[in-house]
Amino acid sequence: MAEVAEKPTGRNPRKLILLLVALLAVALLVWHFYPRQTKLLFSGSVEVQDIHVGSKVGGRVTEVLVKEGDPVTAGQMLVRFDDKEIAATLAASKAKYEEMASGYRVEDIRQAHAAADEAHANYELKHNGNRPEDIAQAQADVDRARAAAARADSDWSRIKPLVAQDVVSKQQGDATLNADLSAQAALRNAQQRLTELQRGFRQEDIDAAAAADRQAQAHLQEMQQGNRREDVDAAYAQYQYDEAVYRERQVSAPADAVVEVLDIRPGDLLAPNTPVATLLEKGQTYIRIYVPETLIARVSLGQKATVTIDNGTRSFSGVVEEINQQAEFLPRNVQTRDDRVHEMFGIKVRVSDDNGVLRSGMAADVLLESPR
Repeated sequence: MAEVAEKPTGRNPRKLILLLVALLAVALLVWHFYPRQTKLLFSGSVEVQDIHVGSKVGGRVTEVLVKEGDPVTAGQMLVRFDDKEIAATLAASKAKYEEMASGYRVEDIRQAHAAADEAHANYELKHNGNRPEDIAQAQADVDRARAAAARADSDWSRIKPLVAQDVVSKQQGDATLNADLSAQAALRNAQQRLTELQRGFRQEDIDAAAAADRQAQAHLQEMQQGNRREDVDAAYAQYQYDEAVYRERQVSAPADAVVEVLDIRPGDLLAPNTPVATLLEKGQTYIRIYVPETLIARVSLGQKATVTIDNGTRSFSGVVEEINQQAEFLPRNVQTRDDRVHEMFGIKVRVSDDNGVLRSGMAADVLLESPR
């Protein structure tokens, strides 16, 4: 009896393996390319970095050189204040610093030297007492004054009765009396001078002369050595401070910008540290968008973006510059996976807007390219 061939019951293992490999390759391709081909579209609003400028010293406005809407460049003057007072202060501190830095003039040193010599001579005089020749001279003065007083007294004694008898005029009698009185006063002064010279100087006068001598010598030494380094540095610091204050006499633009707010006029009096203008800095235009937590993993710094306004009629290139580390709009309790869509992260997209088309507050759409 012939044998019947057994019919195969299993599938071909080789075909099965090839099928599994093909399915895996398709899955990998889908996983690899699908997220990259998907664009992320969000809505946001235009924000422009603003700068509030003003003066630390303030004052009365003399000139307003720009108006709202004007483009300005870095360093351009916007507002000027009356600077007469601070200019005078700066000139004074500059002159003082230059004087201290260059040292004393030769004529000033000579004058100080003369004053020191005079003070020392006065102290020596008071310390050593009056010279004998000065006392002798004073004694001679007393003797002369006494003789003159005796003659004047004799003249008056002789003419006095004649005046009473109207032999001599009253005018001549008054002249003789006045001469006698003057001679007696001169004698008293000469005697007082002699007494002072003989008595010598008081101790307090000697001490005062010694103190004046020391002060004059110290001043001379200071001028000869020049100003101390710390004094020169202090004068320079004051000069630098006054120079910084003088720079605040005007308000300048710190960067290229557009004047947004400038509500002052010449004649206005502004307090120190008062903002006078608001500038919109050029090159600091960006869009603020919010990305759900479920998509934040697909956003990265440096990621390119396309920004459109006016329903997509105008577009601008952008780049992701900042990603907030903390979520916003987070519900009190996140219970399910679906609730996580409400957990938002703020994203800052810088926009290239060389022509200044974008304005703060404008609505814009942001299309983020998938990272490669």
